[in-house]
Parts: sequence; structure tokens; C-alpha cells
Amino acid sequence: MRPLPLLLVLLPLGACGGDPEQPPAATRPGVLPDNRRVELALDHDFGVLPHGSQRTHEFEVDLSLLGEPFVPLRVHLECSCGRADLRYRKPDGSERFIDGSSYARNLPAEGEKAYLHVELDTRKKEAVDLPKTTSRGYILLQQVEDPDGMGRVRWPFVIRFGIDAPVELRPFAALDFGAVPASSIGELVTTLRGDERNRDLQFLAARATDDDLRVSLEPRDDHTLLRARVTPNQLGSRRAAVEVTTSDPSYRVGIAATWKVVPDLEATPMNKISFTADLTVPQDERALLRQFVLVVDHAAHRPAEFSVVEVVGPDGEDASAHFALELAPVPTGGRQQRLQVRYLGGLDAAFRGKIVLGKPGETTAVGAPRLTIDLVVFPKKQP
Repeated sequence: MRPLPLLLVLLPLGACGGDPEQPPAATRPGVLPDNRRVELALDHDFGVLPHGSQRTHEFEVDLSLLGEPFVPLRVHLECSCGRADLRYRKPDGSERFIDGSSYARNLPAEGEKAYLHVELDTRKKEAVDLPKTTSRGYILLQQVEDPDGMGRVRWPFVIRFGIDAPVELRPFAALDFGAVPASSIGELVTTLRGDERNRDLQFLAARATDDDLRVSLEPRDDHTLLRARVTPNQLGSRRAAVEVTTSDPSYRVGIAATWKVVPDLEATPMNKISFTADLTVPQDERALLRQFVLVVDHAAHRPAEFSVVEVVGPDGEDASAHFALELAPVPTGGRQQRLQVRYLGGLDAAFRGKIVLGKPGETTAVGAPRLTIDLVVFPKKQP
């Protein structure tokens, strides 16, 4: 552990207007009563770690350096593969943890010492080489029973590490399927092989933590193909892990997989167009610019275009004479189209109906895909 020339950071920005009658014993964090500054930052270098390994390190934290009694509230570490906590330990090895409050019970008791405990788990990182990197964190502290938390401070710490992975994964070290339509199958393929120091590494078996994700290995001359297929089930975002065993009993390749199951046909930001209009006159063309939704057919095996099947009122009656509808591709939206609506007149009360979209040439086919958009028109109040 080596100290850095950093000081505790006082959180409130407006703390300069202190009470002039404050007694001299109330010192600033990191500054002793005689105004000597104390180097408080903590720093540890884990070195370059083999991918798949775990490491821990502890800093002894001397809270007396803060002058006044400060209670640790929590610990923050920015590294995604690490976790940190603060614990008190007695000489017999027994430990207790802080509960996040600023009460005096969370100060160290007689004989206890405070330790910042840091754990790194490189299995949470992608199986790729990582140059030496720096991750920062801090212990958040507060003066004992401070009523408003205005005297909170951060005690900084730094950890450094790199990762050496014995494998090469190309083109994907993680499997991101993106949006997978409910009627389709998502598939990705990546290659695995040992790096230049582990060319003889063999890949034996693969399994996934989600039953909707199937993975298989296909050996080739100088590499192995990993084929992953997602079968959509429940709508929404999903996350899984793929584990590949190797000829090295101490090492397994971990690969993260993510996907989102979406309906084949989707409207955004919602399946609804609502607006207010003067029911006595048609709207002008400018209404099309503000009364719209974006629609998309995620199923790439079909054309992206939509067609209007019907516009119906609450009782299912045809209401197409009251509205003009336009469908146009979104220039930068991929497969998206813009559905725009304009009121043409003829209504004498508020309207709640539906626009039903389908695919060109399939408007009457049984079981053809349909997208329903709620259409609501409120009458404009007359002066």
C-alpha cells in the first residue's frame, strides 16, 4: 500500500459560511489541529491477473486521522468486477459490518480496527486482455449523529490491475443478440482459440444458464466455433451466461449473453395516437406532423412496409371516412415507418377507436400479422 498526495473531499459546496464561534477542536478532515495535512488516499496494485482468477486486498483504515469522530456509511467502487466493504475486526478475528447509519454505535469499539476489504473477480470481465487500468472508489463518512449530513466526506482509494486472458474470442467476446422478434430465431457465431502462449488449449463443452439459449461447439483446424441460438419465449430483456470448459481444469471461458424479445410488430412510443380537434372542420395538413407513431416489423424475413387494414369505432363500425392516414418510411430508422393521422370531419362527439395495420398483400389472410393502434379524438372546447 502506498499513500497518494490526496486529501479527503468535503461534499457540501456551501460549507464556507461556518459558525465563527466554532471551537478550535473542530478540525477539517485530513487536517490536524496544528494545520498539518495528512496523506489519506489508499492505493494498491494487484498486478496483471489471469482471467478467471479472484483476488482480495485489505487496507487498514485509521479513522483517528480525521480528527473528529467520523462514521463510515458505505463504500463505493467503480469497477464492475469488484466489490468493497468496510468492516471492524477484533484481535480474535471476529468481525462486524457497518449498517449505513451515522450513530455512534458504528464507530470502532475498544480493540477494534477498521479494514477496507476489496475483492476482484475477473470472471465478471470479458475473456480478453485488459491493459493495466485504474479503478477509483471512496469510503463515505459522516460526523457522528450529524442531523443533516452536510458534513459528509469521501475517503478516496485506488486499485490498479490488468487481465491476461489465455484465449482469443473473435469477433465477439460477449453475445449481444439485440432485439429478437417473437417469431424468429436469434443466432450468433464466434470463434475461440488459445492465445499465442496457449495454442494447444482445447475447448471441450459449452452450456448456457438459460434454457432459451442453446450453445454448441464445432471444432475446426486451428480454432473452435461457438454457435449460439436464442429461441424467443417471454417478452422483455434477458441475460444469461455461457460457460465453456477447456483442457485446462483450472480455467473456464465465461461469455455474457444478452437479448430482448420483442413483438414482431411494434409501435413506439406507444400503441396509441390521441389528439384534440375542432370536430366541425377538417384539420389541415400540418396536423400530420404532430399526430403520429412509429411502427416497425422486426421480422427481417418479411418486407418492412405496412398497410392499413381498417379504421373502426368502438362498436366495430367503419370509421375510415373520418380520417386520412399516411405511412412513410423513416429515412434513418431502418425498418421503421411513420403512421400519421389527420381528422377529416364528420364526427359530433369524442371518438375512441382503433387503427389496424397489416402487411401488404396479407390484409385478408387468416392468421396474418396485425398491429392495433388505439385512436382517440377529444373535441376542442369552443369559446
